[in-house]
Amino acid sequence: MRRATAPEQRPQLQGNLVTESLVFSVALEAPEEVQVAGCQWFRRPEFHVTTFNPDDLAAETGIGAQKLADIAEQLHDELTMVRPIRFDGCVSTVADPAGRQTLVAFCEVDGLEQIYARLSALAGRALPRPPTHVTVYTAQPGMDGIALSTQADVDAKTVALPAADAHNVLAGLRLSAT
Repeated sequence: MRRATAPEQRPQLQGNLVTESLVFSVALEAPEEVQVAGCQWFRRPEFHVTTFNPDDLAAETGIGAQKLADIAEQLHDELTMVRPIRFDGCVSTVADPAGRQTLVAFCEVDGLEQIYARLSALAGRALPRPPTHVTVYTAQPGMDGIALSTQADVDAKTVALPAADAHNVLAGLRLSAT
């Protein structure tokens, strides 16, 4: 899946799938590696928060992915604008069926609730916000993240770290001013 980080990038339709999630970059300092939950983890090469995934949102709501992409287009710049985040204290392991694993830190995103109120008004019904998080570490160096676009994804793919382990991961992270 392609990731959009600049306003000039727009969703494209491939078959029945819109192939782009909307994201914004996060300036984050983190140790190269951490040892937690009995595993060695490697820092991701880039950090972002996904704010909109039309395909996953379509599957969750029954609204067509192209309709959702067209709605998101109207707020594209707001959905991809760098925003302040605050980690909420929850860090989870994520696993996919192929055996890949990541560590994510869940976060609050300033202004996202208001954007989703506007998206919902344009859609004519309430749209659920994505479970906002930053994929901080992966089990193999350079590995891609694992999609967590819906609460169902979180429920199926994540296991929360014990509080002490979550604290150890978060203690090493520093949000940078951008």
